[in-house]
Parts: sequence; C-alpha cells; structure tokens
Amino acid sequence: MTQPIISFKNFTFKYDSQAFSTLKNINLDINKGEKILIAGPSGSGKSTIGRCLNGLIPNIDTGDIEGECLVDGKNIKNTNLFDLSFTTSTILQDTDSQFIGLTVGEDIAFALENDCEPQNKIRQTVHRWADELNISHLLKQSPQNLSGGQKQIVALAGVLIDESPILLFDEPLANLDPASGVKTMALIDQIQKELNATVIIIEHRVEEVMSQSLDRIILINDGEIVADKKPNDLLHENRLEDIGVRSPLYLKALEEAGIDVASIPDLTSVAALPDEAEIDNKLQYWLITAL
Repeated sequence: MTQPIISFKNFTFKYDSQAFSTLKNINLDINKGEKILIAGPSGSGKSTIGRCLNGLIPNIDTGDIEGECLVDGKNIKNTNLFDLSFTTSTILQDTDSQFIGLTVGEDIAFALENDCEPQNKIRQTVHRWADELNISHLLKQSPQNLSGGQKQIVALAGVLIDESPILLFDEPLANLDPASGVKTMALIDQIQKELNATVIIIEHRVEEVMSQSLDRIILINDGEIVADKKPNDLLHENRLEDIGVRSPLYLKALEEAGIDVASIPDLTSVAALPDEAEIDNKLQYWLITAL
C-alpha cells in the first residue's frame, strides 16, 4: 500500500503566543498527486495547516505540538526549514513579499542560484519555465511593475523551477478578480498534471477553485476537520455556509429558483448541470422576477 505524502496523526498545535490550541486532533492523509482544497472561515486554522507543511511550524512559528505530522516521510518536529524547502514549495497570497530579484528573470532563477547550480543550467531552466508559462516577454521587467495576474504567474514560476513534489497555494486568489482567479486555477491544474505534483490550495473562494477538478475538499472550523469529502458529495450536503464559507453562486441561484438541488447528480460546476427544460424555465422565471 502506498504511503501518503502528507500525514497528520492526532495532531494538535498551540502557538506560544496563544492560550488555546489552533489545531485540534487533526487526522488527515493526502496521497501523492492529489489536488486538495482546504477551506474554512477566517481564523479556522487552515493557514496553520499550511505552515506545518512548509516548515514554518515549528521552525519559525514556535509552539506546542502533540501528535505527528509527516511531510514526504519527514517528521516536522525533527526537520529544519531548509530540508523541507526541497519538499514543499509555497505560493503566498501576497506575491510582492515573495519577490527577491530585481527582474522577473532574476527572481525565477533565485532558487537554483541558492542551490549553486551551474549558470548554463539556470539559464536553460529559467527560459524553459518562462516559455511554459508564457512570460518570456517579462523576464527583463521588474516584478513590482506587473499586474496582479502576472505577479501570480511569476511567483508560480519561481517555485516551480525547483520541481518540488508538493505545491502549496496559500489563498492564491486573494488579490485577483474572478476572471483572473479562474485563469490562475486553470494554470495550476495544467502544472499539476504535467509534474504529477501534490497540490494543496488554501482558499475560501470555493467556486473559483472548483472551476477545475479537485480530488477532495477539507473543511476546517475552529481548528478541527469537520468534513473531508469529494466536491460533489460535499455540495450535496450543503454544509459550506454552516461554517461561514460562501457556497457557489450558481447553487444559491438554483435554490432561490425553487429547484431541488439534491436531485441534480453533479453540482461541481455550471457546465455539469443537466440541460433540462424544467431547470432552465425555473431559472429564467426567477431571474425575471428577481430583476
């Protein structure tokens, strides 16, 4: 049986600066190649899980740990930040804080330069990923002068160049409009398939993340896992708003139009909804009366 690439076992964590535990008795296995959404309201503990995966806990954010968290076989209690950096690459919501180089090209190259790779290999790898992500024309520009969507792609290139087995996205849609968010999710999906990477997305904008397929959605509330489901199963249970996470707008429209959501086989996207006259007529009537 294949070992999970990420495993939390009876894991509890309390920051030194806080009186109570942020994570409580977390049990979670994530297999290699899975794409997982971790969702929950603000302060639920979802970002703390991410900090465990990239080594910020316990190396930077210190606190009390009970139980076990293994990342690619490494126990985070016994692994330094440098060693975990080869396993987990993180894309932050504030991309500006992630930029180091004066130009896009320098920024993408930083990780390989830090690893003392030969200059010819660095140049080849930078140009390969720039071509892959369609940002070759940006290599000589300053990262700070780019649009929000361009910054997100450059930040992605800067971590992809290491080809780590785990890609962690901490609220990647925070500074993007909905259209740019959907494009970013399509790009993440493309890269995940090419690298067969394990992708962890921490986000509360569920609808945009679900514009691409997911293996599971993990719901966190008050430091505990309250659901670990396939997206379609979770949407049929209608539990998102119970913990303060907004449901996809198309689901709310269906409910407002008086359509029996439970009877629809696939709720994961608008495109997956059945093309039935009864549904179309009810939606059209609801739109007319709502306006």
